Amino acid sequence: MMVKRIIVIAIIAVIATGAVTFYYLYNKPQRDVASLDAKVVSAKKLYSDFSTNEQHANTSYLNKAVQVNGKVIEVKKNQSDQPQVVLDTGDPIFGVACTMDNNLNNIRPGDEVTIKGICTGYLNDVIIIRSLLLK
Repeated sequence: MMVKRIIVIAIIAVIATGAVTFYYLYNKPQRDVASLDAKVVSAKKLYSDFSTNEQHANTSYLNKAVQVNGKVIEVKKNQSDQPQVVLDTGDPIFGVACTMDNNLNNIRPGDEVTIKGICTGYLNDVIIIRSLLLK
C-alpha cells in the first residue's frame, strides 16, 4: 500500500511540474524588437549568406535581431493574413520575407526600406518575423 502511495505522489509531482513549466513558457513575454541590438545587413547579403552556407548563417542570424535594408519587391499578406514585405535579394524567385508588426500603408514596391525583426531561418526565402519599419 505504501508503494502505491509513493507512485501516486510521484506521478502527481511530475504532472504538476509539467503544468507549471508549460504555464511559464506559454506566458513568457516576447522580446521587444525595437530595443534589441541588431546585426545590420543588406537583404542581398543576408540571402547570400543563407543560400551559400546555411549552417554558418544559422549561427550568425538564427533567432537574433537583424536590421535589414533593401528594395521592396512585394507587399502582401502571408498565409496567416499578416502583412508581409518582401525585399529584393538579386534572386529572381526568392527574397527576404518580413512579417510586419506595424502599419504598411506607405510602403510600395520599389521603395528602399530598413526593417528590424527576428530572423527565424531560411525556407527558400529568408524569414524575418515581428518586423518593424524603421525607414
